[in-house]
Amino acid sequence: MYEVAVTGFGIVCPIGIDPAEFSKRLFAGESGLSAIRGAMVAQNFPVSSAAPVPLTRLRQPAVLRDLDPQRTPKFWRFAGIATEDAIETLPEDLPIDAVVYGNMEGFPFALIKDSFCNFAAGQFDWDSSLPEASLNLIRSILEQRGHPAIDDRNLIGINNACVSANQAIGVAAHRIRSGVWARAVVGAVFAYCNDSELMNFVMLGATTTAEGPPAEASRPFSRDRSGFVLGEGAATLVLETREAAEARGAKILGYVSGYGSTSDSYRITDGRPDGKAAAEAMLRAVKDANLSVEQISAISAHGTSTRLNDKVETLAIKRALGAAAYRVPVISLKSQVGNSTFAAGALEAVACLLMLSEQTLAPTINYKEFDPECDLDYVPNAARPAVVDRVLSNSFGFGGQNACVVFARSPT
Repeated sequence: MYEVAVTGFGIVCPIGIDPAEFSKRLFAGESGLSAIRGAMVAQNFPVSSAAPVPLTRLRQPAVLRDLDPQRTPKFWRFAGIATEDAIETLPEDLPIDAVVYGNMEGFPFALIKDSFCNFAAGQFDWDSSLPEASLNLIRSILEQRGHPAIDDRNLIGINNACVSANQAIGVAAHRIRSGVWARAVVGAVFAYCNDSELMNFVMLGATTTAEGPPAEASRPFSRDRSGFVLGEGAATLVLETREAAEARGAKILGYVSGYGSTSDSYRITDGRPDGKAAAEAMLRAVKDANLSVEQISAISAHGTSTRLNDKVETLAIKRALGAAAYRVPVISLKSQVGNSTFAAGALEAVACLLMLSEQTLAPTINYKEFDPECDLDYVPNAARPAVVDRVLSNSFGFGGQNACVVFARSPT
């Protein structure tokens, strides 16, 4: 069994278009939410806030340099930039065994063809799913830098709503741990922060329609929370065996030490209200890391800011951790960047690695009112120095999908 090291990451999100900016704004507790009426949606749209990535600040990925940035699909730009940053320190001839990436299907294929045909001709089956578009993009970025070609069988797209990123990380980590792969590029992207996607969530009653300052719209675990704020972004990680990383003198940024997943099979949009299956996913991840719950330093919560999720997640944490739940800090990155659904776990993975590195807990901002049903330590409103050795990252998705990952500062 091999230890799975993280040796690179890149991120594009509402509070940072590179790792350094993201780290600075993460621990400063800054919000990436903004007003969208009159800009992204109509003035009478029921939702007033979202968390889009500022496109005017984005560079064009090198592999897309011949395309007009204004006509390049956002998800290619996000995933491309995050991947370029993640692999920046890799030797250019280094073999990479696989790409495992979470993404959402449904992008207009006519636009994909028109934008990308000069670059991707001969590499695409245009009737394939959207995850394959990102997979081929990432593979092309790697090949352009001189990395050997990756077998088609090792291009794996994960399309499973909010657990997609954690599942991508977990699948790759297990294959690396077992020796099937030595190295993989993993992550997820979501770039559908628009009026139609927002309306879908409005119809489900999940998105906040409350009026007020945009920066305060996402309020995980606070009693006055009223729904999530839709965000977007991408993050890419490089995973490899510890032995492979040390052999090439790579800086190890942390370890993926455990993964667990479950499925509730309860409702299409809800998990079990008793939190049982979510708790089981946490326990499986902790057990997979050969840890006890007492050894978890912090939890990066799914923390969407909906009435139901935050209540059930709090209950699930108590079921999983028992008495330890009241001493383990819980943070929600979605308070700062909104809910980027498919990409959320990838953004949160980078936040977990930074908390391990900086020995500081990121805050859950906009925490204003105590909720007796959410009575844990949510690191309210300000970052906190702490001993952070292992962080459990939770992702829960539609259909009762649950996927949890343990990130560690050192091998366990």
